[in-house]
Amino acid sequence: MLEWTYAGINFSAKSTEPWADDGGIECAAHSKLRQRLFETLLTVMVASYEIYYATYHAKSQIGTSFPREYARERQGRPSVLRRLVLVCYALLWGIEIGFKLASRQLIYILNPCHIVTLIQIILLTFSSNYYTRGLFRLHAGMLNGGTLAIYFPVTATRLFPFEVELYYIQHILILIVPIFLLSSHGGYSLEPVASFRWTISAIAAFRFYHYFVLQPVSLLTWVNLNGVLCPFQFDPFIGRYYRLWAHVHQTLFMIIHHKLFSVVARTCIQFDLRRIMYSIKRQEKRIPRQKQEELIDLSDISKDE
Repeated sequence: MLEWTYAGINFSAKSTEPWADDGGIECAAHSKLRQRLFETLLTVMVASYEIYYATYHAKSQIGTSFPREYARERQGRPSVLRRLVLVCYALLWGIEIGFKLASRQLIYILNPCHIVTLIQIILLTFSSNYYTRGLFRLHAGMLNGGTLAIYFPVTATRLFPFEVELYYIQHILILIVPIFLLSSHGGYSLEPVASFRWTISAIAAFRFYHYFVLQPVSLLTWVNLNGVLCPFQFDPFIGRYYRLWAHVHQTLFMIIHHKLFSVVARTCIQFDLRRIMYSIKRQEKRIPRQKQEELIDLSDISKDE
């Protein structure tokens, strides 16, 4: 029924391994059903504990975790620049969906980076409130996909002109848009560097999404969504237990990436270009006033003489 969403995917493009990165019957047969069930059960146990841990440690600070909204955002009046960013970002995402429809590969829209892009469009659209501020903190722990996609690009399925360039633009924006939201006085904030509540919540959400959304869809369609069906050729932990290894190295990477991003974002906000321009304008206004005062003093001296 939904074959048109993945009919354009080439399952025969193989290199060093007997399966293709994009999927296929060999890719689906990489792991036995018993092993998949064991890994899914283990994921449920680990992710459930992570959510319990994050929720338990967040209880005491549930009304004070976020700063107050900025006054203009409370009134539902986002800035012109924020509206412009929203329009451009939504247009790029729409072009991406158009490419997927034209190539009959719409199923790839389920990949995590596209979901993160959708979350950021939602954050740009709605005014800041308790739920959007929580969504911002949650998605900030999921930005590692943008960095991984830039350093390990998967562009073999992109066939149209400008499609590869759009791939890089989208993943760069995934890392830039949160910094813009932080500097737009919308009430958004990052969790303290020493806190891990939202980081752990993001990791747990990623585990559930991969095993209860991507894995069933991949098994039904034989499409290797984000490597849940079989390992990519460049995976250094390629083998039978590559998904268990992924739990380890991606958990560590998400924690390190989230904390490094928090440090970089806070540094960028300190050097906000708009604040610098505002201070320059204030200094320019002070200089003419000083000149006028000097001229008045000179005129008074000449009169006295």
